[in-house]
Amino acid sequence: MHFCLVARNRFHNDRHAISLQRALTAAGHRVSVVAVENAPPSGLVDVTVPNNVPVGLGPVGSALRRATPRSRREAGIIRRLAQAAAGTGATTFIPTHASVVEAAVDAARAAGGTVLRQPQMDCPSDVDLIGLAAARPELASPVKGFGPFHTSLDHRTAYHPEPGRHADRSVVLCYRKTDSNPGKYLEAALRRSGAVVRLETEAIDLRSIDPGTSLVIFVEGPYPALDVTGSTQVPTLFWAHHGEHHLHTNMRLANRYRADAMLLAHSWHLAPWFPAPVHRFPFGIATELLDPALPIADRPFDVAMVGAKLWEGGPYGRRQQIVRDLETSFPGNRLAFGEKVTADVMADMYARSRIVVNDGGTRHFPITMRVLEAVGSGAVLLSDPLPGMEMLLEAGSEYALLGPDVVGDVKALLSDLDRMQAMADRALERSLGINTYDHRVDELFQIGDEAVKREIPTLPRVTAMAELIRRDAEVQKVVQFGAPELADELPDREVWEATEIQPHRLRPRNLEAAAVRSGGEVELMEKVLTSARRYIYVDGDVDGIDEFLTQHHPEAILTEHGTARRFDLLAEAYRVMPHEVIAE
Repeated sequence: MHFCLVARNRFHNDRHAISLQRALTAAGHRVSVVAVENAPPSGLVDVTVPNNVPVGLGPVGSALRRATPRSRREAGIIRRLAQAAAGTGATTFIPTHASVVEAAVDAARAAGGTVLRQPQMDCPSDVDLIGLAAARPELASPVKGFGPFHTSLDHRTAYHPEPGRHADRSVVLCYRKTDSNPGKYLEAALRRSGAVVRLETEAIDLRSIDPGTSLVIFVEGPYPALDVTGSTQVPTLFWAHHGEHHLHTNMRLANRYRADAMLLAHSWHLAPWFPAPVHRFPFGIATELLDPALPIADRPFDVAMVGAKLWEGGPYGRRQQIVRDLETSFPGNRLAFGEKVTADVMADMYARSRIVVNDGGTRHFPITMRVLEAVGSGAVLLSDPLPGMEMLLEAGSEYALLGPDVVGDVKALLSDLDRMQAMADRALERSLGINTYDHRVDELFQIGDEAVKREIPTLPRVTAMAELIRRDAEVQKVVQFGAPELADELPDREVWEATEIQPHRLRPRNLEAAAVRSGGEVELMEKVLTSARRYIYVDGDVDGIDEFLTQHHPEAILTEHGTARRFDLLAEAYRVMPHEVIAE
C-alpha cells in the first residue's frame, strides 16, 4: 500500500509522526510525507506546503499576510495540503494531528482513497478506514496479505466441533496466565480438542521445541512480555487483542515472538502495520464458563456490566456516564456492576442479567470480550455499533444498538421480555455455531498449516541502557537527558531530548520513562526524573540518583545490565506486578 502522512508543522521534530513513518516503512509499505514547511523538501519530508502565502516579497508580502484573515489563511493551508497529498499517488492518508484531518479527508476523496485516523479524531464515514476495513479488508491489507476468516470470503456454515478431533496435534502455548487473559479459554479449548499442549508463561527458548510440533501460539497479555530466545521452523502465531494504544508494542512483539502470522481480535484496520500475514481472530464463547440456561423473564438483574473504571479514572468517561445514568434510574438491586471481579463472578452476574451493556472506551473501537460473554450467557447485548460487529452479530436482530440515551434503550428492551428472549436466543444459536473458542482452535490449526516461515530482522548491537529499554516492549515514549544516542538506537520508539521537549511535558509522572546519564544541568535532570511514571533508566554514576529514588520511589525494583540500571516505579498499568503470583 501507499500511505501519505499529512503533517502540520516541523515534521522532523514530531517524534510520534516519525515513528509512524518508520513503522509503515518497516512493514514494507511505501510512505510519502506532506508537511507545512517554508523550507524546501529534504530528508524525512517529500512535499512541503508553505505556511506563509505569499512567500517572501519583503515588506509587501508581510503586509499582505497580516491583512489576510486567519480563517482564510488556515483554509488555504488545508487546501494546499490536500492537493499536495492527493498528488503523491497515495491511497491511504494518515493525519498526524486533528488539525489536518480535513486535509486528509479532502485528499482521500480526490484520490479515491481512505483516511486512517486516530479513534479520537472525527472523520466522515465514506473515507474512514476504521469503518470501511471490516467489510473491505483489501483497503487495509498488510504486505503479506490477509486471511479469509470473518470476511466476505468466509463461507463456513454452522457446526459443532467434536471433542478430541485434534488428538494428533501438539501445540506450544505461550502467555501470561492470569484470570482475565483470554489465552486461558484458548488453552481450555485446545485441551478439549485433544491436542497436546505445552504451556509457557514466563520465557521460552524456541530451540527446545520438538520439530514435530504443529504450531506455536503467543497470546498478548499483561506485561512484562515473555522473553524469547532461539528460533524454530515450527509455524509461530501471535494473537493480539488490543487496538491502537498497544499497536507499537505489538509490532515489536511480532518480531520478538518470531511471528509468521498475526491474529487480530478486532481493530482490523490496523492490519497494514504488521510485516506478516494478518488473520481475523475474534474472542469467542467460553462454553466451560458461561451458562445461558436461565430464561430472561426469571433473571433478577435488569442490567449488568463488568469492566475497568466503571465509576472513575481512566479514558472511560462515557462508560462512567452510562453507569451513573443507570444507577440514577433503576433500583440498585436490579443492577449488577463490577470492577476487578473474577471471571467466575462475572459469568454468574451475566447469567442472572437480562441485558449486558458494552462500551469499549475511547482509545479504540474494540469488539470486547464482553460482546460474546453477554451472548454466551443468554443475555441481550446492548452495544455500540462497533466496526466489524456485523461479521459476528446482526444489529437489531441479534443485539441492540446503544444510543445516546442508555436509560431509554434499556427501558425499551425491558418493555417486551418475549422479544428480548428471541433476540438472545438468535444470538446464542448463531454464536454457538461459529464463534466458540472450539471454533477458534480449528481456525488456529488451519492458519498454522498454511503459515510460511518469515525472516525476522536482526536487531543491531546497542548500548546497555538501550538494551534495557528494548526489553520493556511496552515503552513507547522516552525522554532522555545526556543520552542522545538513544534516538538512533531505538528507532521504533519516540525518544525526546529533554532540552527540546516542551516544558509542560515534564510535569510529575506525565511521561512513560526517563533515561539519564550524568552531566548537564542538575535542575533539568531532576525535572526529567520526576516526569517518569513507569520506568527510570540510568547509565553510569549519576550524582544524587540514589537519594532521589529513596525520596520519591522507595519501593522501586532495580534491574542491572552492564553499566545500566532500570528502576521499575511500579505504576498501575496493564501488567503483572512483581509481587503477584501467576496462577498455574
